[in-house]
Amino acid sequence: MKLASMTAAAAVLAALTFVAGPAMSGQFGCKRGAVECYEKVQLPDRYHTIAREVVVRPGHRQVFDLPPVVGSRAARVVVAPGRIHRQHVPAIYSQAVSRVLVHPGSVRYRHEPAVVRTVHETVVVRSGSTRWEHGVDRHGREVKCKVPTPAVTRTVARQVVVAPASRIPVVSPAVYRHVVRTVLVHPERVVTRVEPAVTALVHRPIVLRPAERHIVDHPPVTRIEHIKVRAGSGGYGWRPIGRYDRHW
Repeated sequence: MKLASMTAAAAVLAALTFVAGPAMSGQFGCKRGAVECYEKVQLPDRYHTIAREVVVRPGHRQVFDLPPVVGSRAARVVVAPGRIHRQHVPAIYSQAVSRVLVHPGSVRYRHEPAVVRTVHETVVVRSGSTRWEHGVDRHGREVKCKVPTPAVTRTVARQVVVAPASRIPVVSPAVYRHVVRTVLVHPERVVTRVEPAVTALVHRPIVLRPAERHIVDHPPVTRIEHIKVRAGSGGYGWRPIGRYDRHW
């Protein structure tokens, strides 16, 4: 930055010298009879300082491969599969004795006449009464006495119903016979028996964590540096010549 300031100051001084040259040369003659004299000179190049980013260490990538983590887990596996057995069982029959109706029972009625008997009873023909009898007692007195007169009865016969006439039912029982027949006790069927599967406990490897790849990108390391670059060529200019310059 200091070098750039010094270069800019030199360029400004040269420009002021070029502009102010005629005034100064008017005071100092370089040749007898000359009003102004100039000398052609080469001006210095122009420079300025710039800042740029410089890579100190380039970026790079790191790859980390992590192996898988493997463990074991107990699992039940089928050693022998289950099976189904079917057995045919035939029908079972038996002999049964049953009573079969040959003739059904019936009812008929028998007439029974009334039972009558003869009964003798005494009946009053004339009922008993009293009458007055006149007489002389033993003392010679005339007396009157009331004397009962017995009733007049007779025996008569009459028919008495001991039991009235009736209808007596006469039941004829049903007639049965025994018959032997074959009956089904158990029908024909199929018995199914299931045989369970045989299992065992085994340890199998399992991946607890799969393999992983980690990629780490490191950025480049840079720094800022300042460099002086040429801004342009100085070219040529005219420098005034004073009176003490002895070119002539």
